[in-house]
Parts: sequence; structure tokens; C-alpha cells
Amino acid sequence: MKKWTTMIIGALLVMSLAACGNDKDNSAAPATGSGSTTTESNNTEGQSAAVPTLDELLAKTGEATKALKSFTTEANIDQQIKVDAGEQSQDQQVKTSLKMDIIKDPMMIYQEMEMDMSGQKQNVKQYITSENIYSQVGDQWVSIPEAQTKELIEQMKASMNPEKELDQFKKVKDDIKITEEGDSYVLNADVSGDNVKELAKSVMEQNGSDAQMQALLDQMNIKSMKMKYWINKETSLLEKMDVAMVMEMEQSGQKMTMDMKMDTSFSNHDKVAEIKVPQEALDAAK
Repeated sequence: MKKWTTMIIGALLVMSLAACGNDKDNSAAPATGSGSTTTESNNTEGQSAAVPTLDELLAKTGEATKALKSFTTEANIDQQIKVDAGEQSQDQQVKTSLKMDIIKDPMMIYQEMEMDMSGQKQNVKQYITSENIYSQVGDQWVSIPEAQTKELIEQMKASMNPEKELDQFKKVKDDIKITEEGDSYVLNADVSGDNVKELAKSVMEQNGSDAQMQALLDQMNIKSMKMKYWINKETSLLEKMDVAMVMEMEQSGQKMTMDMKMDTSFSNHDKVAEIKVPQEALDAAK
């Protein structure tokens, strides 16, 4: 169960990183018009400015994010999991909190993660550079096998430098509604079945996901997925996203049902000045 949980969290965090981490130019992507995307209040009488179409909003966000040098992201993930194996059934609640400071070029990441699985807590701290990963589990710094380190670093690099990031929402634009909330434009999407699997696969393929993660997605029966993204009107940067998903999956004779909610925020734009790997971590990796 822990393996499944970790992989699913990984898939979702890759998607969240991709949403805020692009530094390539998306401005050349041709606009296709609003298509079937619904925009509320677009023609409201007396409104000072029309709500942008999906293409317009994504183009502006692409322009804003390509120059972004650093940011902080925080995520809280709550999962209610039920696993059935024959006549046996197991229920478990998994709560995960994650905070990451990210400098994009050269890549430097500091992250803290706490996972609470039915009262059993595990805390992990990591420094991730373009060459190494330094992990602290509890009070001890541990080394990660070189083969695994290389794979994880390549995935992380790819997730922060996709050719197209929020542009992926064009694949499910019929399911997206754009509204306004205060200083933000809000993308609302209620996606299910093949549509959400297509979206997830596309994002993960561009971010270097491995065969195991792809196989995991193939086995998922995503019954429903609701996404809500807040984009600041003034800066055009992603500020927050909420994801709620209900899914089923079968593997090795076991059936897992999961109800998951993930809330992610993005802040501290261009204000992460330095991330320095501590000496004890460097010593442990020798």
C-alpha cells in the first residue's frame, strides 16, 4: 500500500511542479480561440474587462513563468484508502505535507516532507541538485544509490522545463470553466475517465516519468477528478491549485479504492535567494 501511495503522490506532484516550473517560451503556441471552453461573465454588461479565454490565459501564464527564477510550493495531501485482498479488507488514512524551495537554474531544491500513515509518521528532508540527492530520514543523513539518483534528477529537471505545461489543459478544454475570484482568474475542471488519464499521461510523458508510473496510470479507473487553479490577474502566475480525485485500481490480486484531496500553493516568486547543502549531508554522501 505504501508503494502505491508514494507513486500516486509522485505523479500528482510532478503535475503540480510542471504547472509552475516552465522556463521555455510558450508564447509561440498558436491560439485556437475559446473552443468549447466556458467563460462566465464574459459578456456581463458593465464589466470592466472580459474574462480571458483558456488560450489567452495560458499564453500569459507561459510568458510570466518563463522568466521565473525561483519559488516556494507547499502541498497538503489527504488520502482515504481501502484495500481489498480476497476476504480481507484494510482501511487507512494517509496525510502528507510537503514544502519545497526551488531555484530553477542551476537546479537546486530543498524539500521537507511529513507522511502520517494511520498515526505512523515519517519525516524526510532532501536537498536536490543537478548532480546529487541528499536525504535525511529522521536524524540520519542517508545516501541514495547512484542509478536511482540519476533517474530522479532527470525527472525533476524535466518537470521544471517542459515544452508546454498548463497548455496541456487544451486537451480537456471542453471540461474547463474560467471564472473570477477577487484578484485571480480561476480554472475549474471536472474531468473523469479517459480524459483525465490522457491529461495525466501527457503531462507525465513530457516530464520524464518512468515505465512503472505509466503502468500505474494504465491500471487506474479514475471515477472523478476535480481541479481548481488560481492564476493571479496582475502577475499571471499560478498561486494555488486544489485537486480532488476518486479512483480505483487493481494490482496483484488486490483492489484499492482511494478518495484523495490535494491542496497546493505557490508563493515566494523570485525570492528564494540561496539553497545551501549542509556539510553533514555532503559528508554522508562521500
